[in-house]
Amino acid sequence: MTKKHKKYKITSNGMKKFLFIFTILFFTLFFIEKADAASILVSPPSAIYTGDNFEVLISIDSDGVPINSVDITLNYDENLMSFSGYKSENTITPLWLVSPHESNGSILMSGIIPGGVSGLYDPRNKGLSPIPLVKLLFSATKDGNAKLSFIERKILKNDGKGTELLHDSKNVNLEIRKSITGDGNFDSQENVFDKNSPEPFAITFLESSLFSRTPSMIIFDARDAGSGIKYYQIKIGFQDWQNAQSPQPVSKSIFSRDVVVRAYDFYSNFQDASIRIPGFLSFKLLLIILAVLVFSGILGLKLLKYRA
Repeated sequence: MTKKHKKYKITSNGMKKFLFIFTILFFTLFFIEKADAASILVSPPSAIYTGDNFEVLISIDSDGVPINSVDITLNYDENLMSFSGYKSENTITPLWLVSPHESNGSILMSGIIPGGVSGLYDPRNKGLSPIPLVKLLFSATKDGNAKLSFIERKILKNDGKGTELLHDSKNVNLEIRKSITGDGNFDSQENVFDKNSPEPFAITFLESSLFSRTPSMIIFDARDAGSGIKYYQIKIGFQDWQNAQSPQPVSKSIFSRDVVVRAYDFYSNFQDASIRIPGFLSFKLLLIILAVLVFSGILGLKLLKYRA
């Protein structure tokens, strides 16, 4: 007897289901791959010893997509290291709305990049390299394994719609080794004394509209190649110096005022920048008002004499 073989037929409905499932899987894998293509990168030094001052570069690989806004909160182990500021040399410096600063063991930063940027051209690879955003400055205070981890991270595309860029991030472990002085031992980085002032910088005044809730403000960002910017101070008119942070609200007054911003590095060197904030009354308008008052006074006196 011969065995009968069963014949299986692929119906049109079965083929449609197969193509539908295949299409869903293909596009799912495609978008997952595209989402993982963009990422935030943390680049620490290869070796860190207690007592070292070191830099950590934060950069963004946008996979060629233009971006114009970043909002990052980075957590660090404050028992083993301390945050001491930031540097902007050789980076695509954003217009900081919230400049990098420490708050309860986290570093917060938020800024915009007018016009957007998709990367830096790398002539060796003939393509785009990641966007260097900022260099964070730390001091190693104790040996151990320290962790840098992202708590919040938001990157917006430069598409005029505020679309978020899907991206990945990786936390980084830093091994801080003991630094023993004596024969055959050394610190990995030499602390160079900084004698130079920060570089000259400019102040931009953003005037608020008449009915806007946002106050008038100034924006500034100084750079220091030696040790980085530690803090800013501001002097408005004849007021005393006070601590400042860009953007700094500056209200308009009746008359124009001179505003001076002083940037300090970590060795107390400083650089000043100034700007004149216009008042509600200009100098020309004030002269016109005074002229009208004088003319009115003289005319009034003549009328009084005439009546007398």
